[in-house]
Amino acid sequence: MKPTGFVFHEDYLRHETGDQVYSFKGGKTINVGNEFENPLRAQYIKEMLDKSGLLTKMKSFRPHPASDTDLLRVHSQRHIVHLKEACQKGDRILGPEVYGCHVSEEIARLSAGGAIKAVDIAMKDEEIRQVYALIRPPGHHASRDQAMGFCLYNNVAVAARYAIDSLKLKRVAILDWDVHHGNGTQDIFYHDNNVLFISVHEAGYFPANTGSVDELGVSAGKGYNVNIPLPSGTGDAGYLYTFERLVQPIINEYQPELLLVSAGQDPSGLDPLSRMMVMRPGFRSMAKAVRELADKICDGRLVVLQEGGYSLPYLPIATLGVIEGLMDCEVDFHDPHAIPNQPITYDLVEAVTLCEKILAPYWNSLCTPAHS
Repeated sequence: MKPTGFVFHEDYLRHETGDQVYSFKGGKTINVGNEFENPLRAQYIKEMLDKSGLLTKMKSFRPHPASDTDLLRVHSQRHIVHLKEACQKGDRILGPEVYGCHVSEEIARLSAGGAIKAVDIAMKDEEIRQVYALIRPPGHHASRDQAMGFCLYNNVAVAARYAIDSLKLKRVAILDWDVHHGNGTQDIFYHDNNVLFISVHEAGYFPANTGSVDELGVSAGKGYNVNIPLPSGTGDAGYLYTFERLVQPIINEYQPELLLVSAGQDPSGLDPLSRMMVMRPGFRSMAKAVRELADKICDGRLVVLQEGGYSLPYLPIATLGVIEGLMDCEVDFHDPHAIPNQPITYDLVEAVTLCEKILAPYWNSLCTPAHS
């Protein structure tokens, strides 16, 4: 198995988002249980890695909270102050579809610190080049000035900017395969060519009105913001086709010194916030593809950061697939959730071909005609 680091802190479970409560006129309510982004997500993933035996084969690390200096590289002072004050007051709503408690800002710092710790390990450890960070709250919807969509601070953006400013890297690539567009990460690096951002997401979903293929970046960042919106129902084969036609050629041409992955396992076929059909073998194959790519172009320096994934029964299984792909192994575990493999569809080929056409002026590797 390939040596792999594991970043986790038990305090990630202290970030409480409360219950989903529906209200009617007259004051009647229905409590339908935990909010989607809740501590059980991280708890079940860790339990899966532990009981599968993979955790004993990984080297574990504990992170420290990100400092103001770390956060201010990508966030405004106003945003940090707002989150601190809101949590101190005990506010539950911290932004559009962002819920928390009195310690949530503190734990969000620890989540961003986990991303920084993972970068330090990948860049400095003598034996370990790849790291999986089981962090929460997630981060890729948080923009410079606003928390959004379960995300308080943008963990992957903090990690990328730390790698550039503190470790003096010149090129960092971020691949976001969360089912939702990484609008916050796009916002932060839209003018920047030191960071290549690729978001592979479900078209026409959350967040609304963002993530189209013609959002290419501006100024120095023109062409370095790559959106790949895929049609609903895309499964394992479709994602791998997308990786082969777009993701891998672009990252290979960019030649980053570090590859970061915003790994949301919410494209799974059982996720309540997704209409995609990726299953454990698909996640395994995607992780294998990025591992092999990192081995080829940046001495294996790869950091995988947990983002979304909201099916409590399937999230740990999907994440098991990711870790299998990273470590180049397959655990003897029977997946009880059988969903038929989804073929590559005409709609998918059309979507990928459109992306190739729009992105080809910026990437020489996309100038060959797409296969049908």
